[in-house]
Amino acid sequence: MAEIVAAGAAVHAPQLLSRPPHEDAAKLDASTDGLRAFGQVLDETRPDAIVLIGLDHLETFWLEAVPAFTIVLSPEVTAHYTTRTRTAPVHTDLATHLLRGAIARDFDLTYSQDALLGHAFLTPLEFIVGDRDIPIVPILVNTYLPPIPSPRRAYALGKALAASLADRDEKVAVIASGGMSHFPGTARYEAPNFAFDEWVVGELARGRYDKLLDLSPVNLDEVGESELMTWFVALGMIGDVPGRLLTYQELSHHGHGVVQFLPELPADPAVLARAVPDFGGHSFAQTDYKYYRFPEPSSLELNRLLHRIIVEADYRSAFVRDRASVVAAAPLRPEERTALMESESFDALTAVGAHPLLALSARQVTALERDRQAAAA
Repeated sequence: MAEIVAAGAAVHAPQLLSRPPHEDAAKLDASTDGLRAFGQVLDETRPDAIVLIGLDHLETFWLEAVPAFTIVLSPEVTAHYTTRTRTAPVHTDLATHLLRGAIARDFDLTYSQDALLGHAFLTPLEFIVGDRDIPIVPILVNTYLPPIPSPRRAYALGKALAASLADRDEKVAVIASGGMSHFPGTARYEAPNFAFDEWVVGELARGRYDKLLDLSPVNLDEVGESELMTWFVALGMIGDVPGRLLTYQELSHHGHGVVQFLPELPADPAVLARAVPDFGGHSFAQTDYKYYRFPEPSSLELNRLLHRIIVEADYRSAFVRDRASVVAAAPLRPEERTALMESESFDALTAVGAHPLLALSARQVTALERDRQAAAA
């Protein structure tokens, strides 16, 4: 039977890659130090493969198809963010085995042999895997395009994947790539729920997961925790193992956490002694998605333009050089053209139907491209 020898969950914020000058460099360093610390566990445990569970920020599938769970089967896979790219080998035999095993256990898992991954994979490849020659099994979880799966369903997928390892003999590491509380691209961008993060850390330290798994996707949307869905898949694979926090940083817009589950570490007495009310004292009120709503089909062309800015370097360059021409050539509604031409705010774009992640990511990569063009000039 395959052995899961290492398991962790980790932040993948793009700022760890781009290092924008307005961010707190010491906190970024603390986050990458935590990622590298978990990377050292790979040297100690020497896994044959890494099951890398990440998510799609509308970079891989976006709106042409929205699978709940996807496994990548190509011989190798490329992850990118703006101008940074990294290619990693895929353990295709193990990936195919997990696909067959999940389907045999009633999970209709999507698969891809041609997926371009985003920063949810690039960040752990850069700072955890590093130069280690370990093949990966990439798994994507839909966390931002409602309707999304429930935490219980993600946990059940993890259990199905673990059961599928029963007749394998590899040593396996599991890495869940996902952030804690943050609201990228929304009006709440600079108001994450750090108190909820503190409660999550306490539950992890005790290996106590029922209340987390009982949350609904709408609950997660309300507190900015939808990326914990990748963590729930990992928990399903390893069981109710306590997690030890390696680092947690409060940035103005994001809780950066890195947690190690396996090999097990002694509990942090300070965390166990801290009395934190359930859900960090938060009282849930939403009855539907508020921050990451279902993208209405009428906004497809606006979202398509933003998606092209993010993933197509030439299109992004043209947009920065001559925004008016690019906007004029796109089949947009008048209010969408106005939002693109008259404001740098992602709030203006989301108000006319842009998905918040696309609005924020497009603004971020456009700023980087503008700086690149200015330096070249």
